[in-house]
Amino acid sequence: MKRILCLLATTAVIALTSTAVHAADLAAKAYMPPPPPPAPSWTGFYLGINGGFGGDRNQYPFTVGGVSGTSSLNSSGFFGGGQIGYNWQFAPAWVAGVEGDIDAADIQGMASTTLPGASSSIGTRLDWFGTVRGRIGYLVTPNTLFYGTGGWAYGHTTSSASAAVTGLAAGASVGKDMNGWTAGAGLEYALTPWMSFKTEYLFVDLGSATLSSGVAAGVPFSLTEKTTAHTVRAGINVKLGNWGGGWGL
Repeated sequence: MKRILCLLATTAVIALTSTAVHAADLAAKAYMPPPPPPAPSWTGFYLGINGGFGGDRNQYPFTVGGVSGTSSLNSSGFFGGGQIGYNWQFAPAWVAGVEGDIDAADIQGMASTTLPGASSSIGTRLDWFGTVRGRIGYLVTPNTLFYGTGGWAYGHTTSSASAAVTGLAAGASVGKDMNGWTAGAGLEYALTPWMSFKTEYLFVDLGSATLSSGVAAGVPFSLTEKTTAHTVRAGINVKLGNWGGGWGL
C-alpha cells in the first residue's frame, strides 16, 4: 500500500512540474514584442493646398528708333492655391512623379513719380500662375523625401501705366497670358499614413510679352515685359486611396 501511495505522489509531482513548465512557456510567448510596422509607401495619387511668398525684378526691354535698353522694377507679394499629383516609389528609396498646381497671386512691382502739378506710375502684377512638373526624389528616411522638380510654367500678368498733368489724366492697362518654365527643389515629410507636409522653392520664368509697339512721329518703338519670380511655399498633401504598405487610407 505504501508503495502504491508513493508511486501516485511521484506521478502527481511530475504532472504538476510539466504543467508549470508549459504555462511558463505560454507566458513567455505572450510577452513577445509585436512585429515592426510596414515601411511607408509613397506610391499613389494626392491633392493638397499651398501658400507662400515670391518676387524678383520685372524687366522692361525697350527700343526707340535705333536705341535699345532695359528698365526693371522689384516685385514681391504673396500667393496661394492647390496642387494634385501622383507618386511612384521604386528601387526602393527613390520616388518619381508628376505634379500640377495653380495659385492666385498678388506679386507686383510698381514705380511712381510725383512732381509739382504732375504724377505718373507704371508697374506689373502677376495675377495668377501655375506649373506642370516632373519630380524625382530620394527617401532620406522612410518618411522624408528630398526631391528636385521642373517643367512648364504659365500665368497671367497685368501691366499698367498712368499719368496726370494739371488735372488731365490718362492711363492704360494690358493683360497678358504668359508661358515659360520652372525648376526647383523641395522636402516632404509624411506626418501620418495619409498626410504629408512639404516646403518647396521654385524659380518661375514666364517669358516675355510685348506691351506696346508701333510708330510715333515716324520713329518705331516697342516695349516688352519679362516676368520672373523666386517663390518659396509650404503645403499639405493628402493621399487618396490605399496603395499598400503603411502609407494608405
